Amino acid sequence: MDNNLSVPELVGLLQTGDQKAYNKLYKQFGPKILNTCRKMYLNQQDSEEVVQEVFLKVWEKRAKLDSTLSFNAYLLTLMKTRIFKRSKKQAMEIAYQKYNIHFLNRADNSTEEHILFEEIKSFSNKAIAALPKGQKEVISLRFSEHLTSDEIAEKLQISKRTVENQLYKATKKLKKQFISNELIPYEMLLILFIY
Repeated sequence: MDNNLSVPELVGLLQTGDQKAYNKLYKQFGPKILNTCRKMYLNQQDSEEVVQEVFLKVWEKRAKLDSTLSFNAYLLTLMKTRIFKRSKKQAMEIAYQKYNIHFLNRADNSTEEHILFEEIKSFSNKAIAALPKGQKEVISLRFSEHLTSDEIAEKLQISKRTVENQLYKATKKLKKQFISNELIPYEMLLILFIY
């Protein structure tokens, strides 16, 4: 392969599944993504994982790449999405841990707490099951699989606007139900509705 190929030319080759072009782009842009992640206070391991996730997505979407657009900007968008997902997951874990610590510190009422937890779980499942089919599908993909609106739209073959409308309607209904139910602790609401 010619070492003097431009980025658009390499992207054009990548579109056809050229592994050498992919490797060359990885070597050229991988360290830049890694450094940017480190500047955003991700540790080394998380930064390396983001690089891997970004380039895995590049390979999966290679046929849809547009060599006339900025490949660097595309990578930065992918990187931001990956970092956002990680931040959201970490925030959910912190909220869950906070809830668990509160839950476990009240060991004297362990049977009562267990019953409360089961009631919350049952209430949550019923509330989600009662949503219209489209809203239920979108909520599930958003919170269980942590997909972005774009990814949900692609998976369900609907517009991003439809996804966002369904998410808005579903979360509004669920929040209203959870807030009106005095069983639900604030920490559990955080776990369910962190964006």
